[in-house]
Amino acid sequence: MVKNRKQNKKSNLVRLFSSAILAFFVVIILSGCSDEKVNPLGTQKLNGDAPKEEAYAIQMDCSGIYNGTYLPQKKKDISQLYPLRFTGNWRQIPNGTIDDWYMATTSEVGARVDLCATMTRCVFDFWDYEFYDNPGTIQLLLDDRVVGTYDLSRMNSNGYKILDYVIATQKNTVATASVVLLSGRMVLTGVQINVFNPNFPY
Repeated sequence: MVKNRKQNKKSNLVRLFSSAILAFFVVIILSGCSDEKVNPLGTQKLNGDAPKEEAYAIQMDCSGIYNGTYLPQKKKDISQLYPLRFTGNWRQIPNGTIDDWYMATTSEVGARVDLCATMTRCVFDFWDYEFYDNPGTIQLLLDDRVVGTYDLSRMNSNGYKILDYVIATQKNTVATASVVLLSGRMVLTGVQINVFNPNFPY
């Protein structure tokens, strides 16, 4: 009996500790969302609004399939977690402040990145255009339908740099959001996927 109580107490402590860790990471994920009102950066919203209630957000770097090969190789064991496909002449750039976080850049007209997932919306986050030469023009698509064409080096009416492009999917099934380079250069720092709250579907 005493042994069983000790085992139960230990099991309860393990579950409590695990719950605390999970809650911590959820807070970290949600606090880093690019498309939130507290963020001073400008955003460009496309294809209407997402549901007001969402379950959570997932942020990802620019690891993914590059012309058929998963990069970087050292993260290949989690390749199935990255729904990003890069086509064209891309180069990965290690982030100097975040370990194992990679950005991606290209100057090849027609190069593209495709994000395929079931999501309420996604956010394509670009590097500050004042930090690199020749920031270009991009075209954004949802399921191969053009939803916007924009110059990367611009500000919104409040004078904030527009670095985040938010595409709402308007559907409960798998969607493909894409960015295509039309001119100049782009530097993508990462993407964010917002996940459905099953109690608030479209």
